[in-house]
Amino acid sequence: MFRKLSLMLLISLFAVAAYADDVIVTRNFTGGWDQTNHESQGISLQVIDQANGEKIAVAYWFTYGDDNRSAWFLGVGAVISNRIEMTLYEASGIGFLEDNSPGDDKVVAVGTMEIEFSDCDDGVVTFSTEIAGVGAGTFPISRLTDLFNTDCSGGISDDTPSDVLASEQRISLVAAQQGDLASGHADFEERADRTKFSVEVEDMTDGNYRILVGGTDRGELIVNLGIGETEFRSPVEAGKILLTFDPRGELIEVHGDQGVVLTSGDVVFDPGDDGDNGEPIDFGMTEIEVELSNTGVYPLASGDARLRPETDRTDFSVEIEDVPIGSYPLRIGTTVVGTIEVVQLQDGSVEGELEFRNPVEPGKVLLDFDPRGQQIDVLQGETVILEILFPDV
Repeated sequence: MFRKLSLMLLISLFAVAAYADDVIVTRNFTGGWDQTNHESQGISLQVIDQANGEKIAVAYWFTYGDDNRSAWFLGVGAVISNRIEMTLYEASGIGFLEDNSPGDDKVVAVGTMEIEFSDCDDGVVTFSTEIAGVGAGTFPISRLTDLFNTDCSGGISDDTPSDVLASEQRISLVAAQQGDLASGHADFEERADRTKFSVEVEDMTDGNYRILVGGTDRGELIVNLGIGETEFRSPVEAGKILLTFDPRGELIEVHGDQGVVLTSGDVVFDPGDDGDNGEPIDFGMTEIEVELSNTGVYPLASGDARLRPETDRTDFSVEIEDVPIGSYPLRIGTTVVGTIEVVQLQDGSVEGELEFRNPVEPGKVLLDFDPRGQQIDVLQGETVILEILFPDV
């Protein structure tokens, strides 16, 4: 039954592009999976969440017993990267439509099962039991059914809530060794339909480097003519790497043969609210605009900060000018909320601006903090070059 149904359904299913082997198990792995080497047997898989937010999986394995009659096992376990590690259970001694009774004495653990996926459509099951006629073994599985109107990518965007607020973040990467002119930045963008992460560097010695996120090697960065960029995306696109990890809240480093070349240091991407937007911020209705104070590092440097509440949105921006071209972290209170990129415009002026908005819109960063009454610092490394205590009106 499973095999015949599989053939019919696969003809009509939307063809999914081939993905790299490095995938993670997401909610879009939920569905029916066919044992391609066995007659009318397979697994119904559900990827679900617990009350504490933990992602786990439940598998119903439909097979046959020694008497050639239908039998099934239940697997429950944790999702770990591209695999699921389960405890395998068996139910016995239960009659047809038997009344429910407290406890689950008739459901007992009988072994283990692990499912490891190479992509969104293929996996391998390894099981081990002490049951006669079942024993231990391994078999391949292939996708039989999908959730309605879903397209599995095997990347983190599969698990993004549909009501997530679109956001963009940028943090600076600074040289790990004093006197090194290398610099760069990392970008993170999240939308309901996609997630992007990239690392871009400049003024670096040509060669091959490794990108580490939270201490884990995530990919290669090739520098040519002093510049280089590696882009991750979920769903993946040509020329990019499937994004299977969340860089938010993690240290980001670029490593060469001699160790760390660039680092994000104490600055990390805001972990966000995981789809729980909480109580909205009341920004009031008073527009506030102030000039930033120059600390003397760059005598001609200037800037301003502006809060503009409207009935349907609130904008907050910090703009600076007459400082050297480069990246300047913006700190509100004790938190770095973004980076101001200063460039030279066509008219010759040198300036940069970072714009926040709630609700967010493309090209701006989600305004999820209240700047009123907060210290605002524009930094170069650890040095404050412009500052102001933003009024609390």
